[in-house]
Amino acid sequence: MPKTQEYGNQKMSRRLFFTAILLTLTFVALAGCGQDKNAETVETGSSTSAIENGTDTNRSDSAENEKAAKESQSAENNGTDTKKSSPSAPATSSDASSSPKPANPSHNPFEVAGIQDPNAFLNTFKALQKAVADNEKEKVANYIFYPLRVNDSEKALTIPNKKEFIANYDQIFTDAIREALVNQKTDDLFVNYQGVMVGSGELWLRRATDNPKLFGVFSVNLETVAN
Repeated sequence: MPKTQEYGNQKMSRRLFFTAILLTLTFVALAGCGQDKNAETVETGSSTSAIENGTDTNRSDSAENEKAAKESQSAENNGTDTKKSSPSAPATSSDASSSPKPANPSHNPFEVAGIQDPNAFLNTFKALQKAVADNEKEKVANYIFYPLRVNDSEKALTIPNKKEFIANYDQIFTDAIREALVNQKTDDLFVNYQGVMVGSGELWLRRATDNPKLFGVFSVNLETVAN
């Protein structure tokens, strides 16, 4: 075989050898890149999945929190509705507190004596006290119910009218009787079905049978003073 042809064959063999090596390296490189890409895809998919799972978890937590908030708000609204529907005590206003209140019969200390207007009675009683304190006999006579019964230790007298009362005023309204009347405190008046008593029973007052706002003395007890 000529040397030139042998040299050419050797050269061709080397080229084929290097070409094979290059092809092998290329294949290996391509295979390695494919694995890296797959690994990257797997990692990326895993990461994405984790993110998505995390998002789903956050969404789930958020949904649960939102649901709990709605339930709490619903409970508050139900509580508010219950409070609104339940009767409450009405609020006190300044007008209500300043407005006059109706008289309570239980606060009338003279009701048992048939006196329905305690203020009218007290006005009459104070006017009688003043007339007696001023020793104005005629004014005192206007607060007497006739016939007036005057009791002493021996007998009972009947004073039929205003004229006779004034004529016997000093014997009827003695110093002791006047003192008992003038010093009487209205808060300490004794009351029963017969009327209103002054002192220890020196005087008794009642309302007129034909006029519920007219009041006067119907009995004087001198015997009480003597005892």
